Amino acid sequence: MWLYADQNLVAPMLSTLRNEGMIVGSEEDWYYYAGLVGTIPVLTGIATTFIWGYLADKLSRRSLFALTVLVGEIPCFLTGFTKNYYELLFLRALTGIGINGAAPVARALVADLYRPEERGRGYAIYNFSSGFGVLLGMLMAGVVLSANLSWRVPFLVAATPNFILTPLFLLLVKEVKLGYAEPEVRKLYEMGVEYRFRINLKEFTGALLSTPTLIFIYLQGVPGTFPWGAIPYWAPTFFHEVWGLSEGTATLIVFTAGMGMMIGYFIGGLLTDRLQRRVLNARLMVPFTGILLGTLTMIALLKYPYPHGDESFAALLPVLLLGLFGMIFVTFAAPNVPAVLSEVSLPEHRGTVFGIFNITDNIGSAFGPTIASGFMVYFLGMGVGEPVNMLYGLIAVSLFWVPCALLWLPAFRTYERDKARLRKILAERSRGQLPAMP
Repeated sequence: MWLYADQNLVAPMLSTLRNEGMIVGSEEDWYYYAGLVGTIPVLTGIATTFIWGYLADKLSRRSLFALTVLVGEIPCFLTGFTKNYYELLFLRALTGIGINGAAPVARALVADLYRPEERGRGYAIYNFSSGFGVLLGMLMAGVVLSANLSWRVPFLVAATPNFILTPLFLLLVKEVKLGYAEPEVRKLYEMGVEYRFRINLKEFTGALLSTPTLIFIYLQGVPGTFPWGAIPYWAPTFFHEVWGLSEGTATLIVFTAGMGMMIGYFIGGLLTDRLQRRVLNARLMVPFTGILLGTLTMIALLKYPYPHGDESFAALLPVLLLGLFGMIFVTFAAPNVPAVLSEVSLPEHRGTVFGIFNITDNIGSAFGPTIASGFMVYFLGMGVGEPVNMLYGLIAVSLFWVPCALLWLPAFRTYERDKARLRKILAERSRGQLPAMP
């Protein structure tokens, strides 16, 4: 949770950082430099996340997870001591390596802990903890700004707890056996037999290319994460500059939308766990529907005719509700994507599977803030004045959710078949490893 508190700390403070000279650029192009602060950490994460995922299939996932947390938190702490834009950018880049390294390791651990039919719940809990961390970070930033404290404080506060919690994690949490949650593999462990299969990159490549569901789920993540990268990053500035709200009130709207994310994680995960017992392809239907509904709701939020500068509860209530429900819908996919990936991939491949997923799932997050700023600059050049260009830019990037939803459709033809094939392979392996009857 605390690791992810760092992830969106910068977003509510863009105007403050700009005013203090920590973001360079002229009146016309500061959007670009601000966008890089959000883009570069994700790019460094993308560049290294496959390695972390592969290591999760080779080494202790428990120890590796602890290492990724420290790799992320040390530069987060040091961010509080930066002196200029380029130091800020460098330390954010290092933080991105840790945050994006933790994700594939943690997702592989969840698959080892939760049975296939319960993984919606397992990934809902994981997404809740990481999402709550992001919210906590934004809330800290909002409180600090409202109290006129230094922008450096949230980075120090976000990093410090994990310097205590990480050693405790290593002391108190036992190693999880590879593939333990699979019924066929658990049967081996209960009989005192170790699951002996480990990743081989040649075999992994063959398995990847022969499992179309993996490909489709990877592809949908590319356009689907452009809005995820752009909207949370630019929303506080949008509410401040377009709607005339204070930074604290702008952060409140984003925080409320974030609460919708928390609710959406559990609805999306638990609903599909329950529905899949009776409805074919439930893990695909729920995300597909949620993404389309969420897209419409978020565009309605951005286009809402807000009374400029009015911070009364009556003025805020409609946009709070739009943000809440928009995020509930669009996050239905979050727990189901890793659940689907885990249900069609072998236990010894899952760290690497999630490493690749973290690449496709973060390409949009990496370029989202910069693409949104590019749209803003484009509309500015087309004669759309500030800050309306920001509105047009965010609506344009929101539309990337539409191709994301459409890319779920091919998986409806392959998902059940790929699941059945995995079960067959594990059953054959289990029979092959069991000792012969006397």
